[in-house]
Amino acid sequence: MKNKFNRLTSKEWLPFQKSWFYYDTEQKFLTENIRFFSKAEEDNSIVLYDGNSNELVQQICKENNIKYALSNKQDFERIQYAIIDLREIITNETNIDDYRKVKQGVISKVLSIYQKLEHRRFISIFIKNIQSDSHYYPLAWDLAKEISSILTIKDEKIACLREVSENIASSSFVPKKDVFYCLYFRKDENSCGEYTSSEIDFFKSNSQSASSIIFENHIPFWFILKPQPRKKDEILHPAKYPEELVEMFINEFTRENDNVFDPMSGTGSTQIGAMKLKRNGYGTELSDFFAGIANNRCNQYINPSQKDLFALENRQMFKILNKDARMITNGDFPEIHYMLTSPPYWDMLNMKGAENQAKRIKLGLQTNYSEDEKDLGNVSDYNRFLEELSAIYFNIIKLMKPGSYLTIVVKNIKKKGKNYPLAWDLSAILQEKLILLPEVFWCQDDISIAPYGYGNTWVSNTFHQYCLNFQKPY
Repeated sequence: MKNKFNRLTSKEWLPFQKSWFYYDTEQKFLTENIRFFSKAEEDNSIVLYDGNSNELVQQICKENNIKYALSNKQDFERIQYAIIDLREIITNETNIDDYRKVKQGVISKVLSIYQKLEHRRFISIFIKNIQSDSHYYPLAWDLAKEISSILTIKDEKIACLREVSENIASSSFVPKKDVFYCLYFRKDENSCGEYTSSEIDFFKSNSQSASSIIFENHIPFWFILKPQPRKKDEILHPAKYPEELVEMFINEFTRENDNVFDPMSGTGSTQIGAMKLKRNGYGTELSDFFAGIANNRCNQYINPSQKDLFALENRQMFKILNKDARMITNGDFPEIHYMLTSPPYWDMLNMKGAENQAKRIKLGLQTNYSEDEKDLGNVSDYNRFLEELSAIYFNIIKLMKPGSYLTIVVKNIKKKGKNYPLAWDLSAILQEKLILLPEVFWCQDDISIAPYGYGNTWVSNTFHQYCLNFQKPY
């Protein structure tokens, strides 16, 4: 297939498809973006850069024979790619009022660039979310929502910084290492070039409350996790998350003998992980099939068939009900100290043609959670899905101890050429009753990369999952 989009061969194209990357050097980072989003043929359209790496961008463009400009006030007719680099403008010292001024400037720049940006070409914005004392501000999410009224938001990439921040115990959840966001917007048939302010407020509840937990910084902003191979009963579930992930978060957010809860228990990963760390595991599971597997696994852990090999010094409690999480009541469980869960990623398991689905069909395995109409994985309307999912969490919050924590593992979704920022949208809704804490990223590097959009446009392979963290206020 002929590449009409950029100058790269298929071998060069593939590495950029990954939705997260190690940030090595500024030169490598900017070169990869400029080369990927610049057209193959030479013409009079330019690359526009707005940021603090002007000399480096000039050097990169000259080396690659690309016309460039460092200000949208310069005289040129067409823009083929634009970068707005906010990494040195937005820092952890930036306050929210300063950010709002920067945001208005960015919106003005994007509106100006839009007029000369060629059809189906991209604008990139590089920005980080910031932590200021006990306050967390998801600026990248907010700006993405604002700019997506002008241009179509196509994708995001997560830049993973290798430096480890100072490891100091704290009463606030502050992950070590760091990340920044690369947001990608396209001018296309779905963008209008006019700005409409977003109604979403990401900053209404983001001041952490002091709790009895002292965080030891076990969790970084990003981590790579390669799960152990799944056992026979575990592979029956189409979207199981690993117990290694469960143990990482339970170690951070709970203490021994705390009660850990999962309203969508699947095969019981959360409960098994909790009991291994001397916590109690509770939950519900809508599917009687998976509820049976989860209870069998937990029973086997508590009362192993080979007791001489697997004797437990401290036996923990577990309880998994075959019940719709919407129907949980106060009498079902004791007070919950921590919730860890991963919801259905909308109805994506019902989408036909996915590679993973084909493999599971070949093995005679279930490709979705269930056929139950109450199953959230069967809700086709995105807004209704968000509403019902949030209602489940709001119901469980009533059972939780004030000051306790929640972690939700989820990812943003691409469906039929459109992006649905599920992690961001869910966070905005949950802030009505919860305090938003820093998100961290589970990065996957053991999945094959596919050349989506090759030669035509850019679509990443989503290899990062959001681990969204919240606190129930006192």
